[in-house]
Amino acid sequence: MGKISAIGFDWGGVVFQNEGGSFNDAAAAFLGVDNAEFRRAYFLHNHMVNKGPNTKKFQDAVEMWAEILTELGMPDATDRFIEFVRNRPAGFVSEEMVGLIKRLRRSGWKVGLFSNNSAENAQDFRYRGYDAWFDVALFSGDVNRMKPEPEAFVMLAEALGAPVTELVFIDDSERSLSTAKEVGYEPILFTTYDALVGRLEELEILSKI
Repeated sequence: MGKISAIGFDWGGVVFQNEGGSFNDAAAAFLGVDNAEFRRAYFLHNHMVNKGPNTKKFQDAVEMWAEILTELGMPDATDRFIEFVRNRPAGFVSEEMVGLIKRLRRSGWKVGLFSNNSAENAQDFRYRGYDAWFDVALFSGDVNRMKPEPEAFVMLAEALGAPVTELVFIDDSERSLSTAKEVGYEPILFTTYDALVGRLEELEILSKI
């Protein structure tokens, strides 16, 4: 890894976390299907809520969930699955992660966000003032690019004033990081806060305390 000058974060599953763990894991368990199979079907169709200016929150994405359940061979489960999605506990902003972001910025790092998320959720994010935690916050619903499309990472790096080869990006999805080698940024797969801090120390982004 060469020079690092900018750090990017995903939102859902990294900074904004779900009660009881990953949504995809919970959804797969609810349906009784393999985690990898649910993720494959979800990523095949999630552009329907994440790409373009008229996208809506996934709780309201009836057409997308119908496509996903059909892909899984379970079209008759669509209504009960939509009910499951709408009744999921609300997620929460991780105070540990917000503290880490603020620490990085105080240390002089350029810190950005790129989230595969709807235009409606992007508007809500800004209304709540969460964008103040980042130098740049980009959403796929606004910019019409999604991870792992190379253009998404290039767009974030350019907005932060850094070459994409000097970008570290943190995401909880292996698929979202799958073009890292092609694009040239350093990927970090998020699992836990402590593991992330350890990796940032290894990269000398954070100094050990």
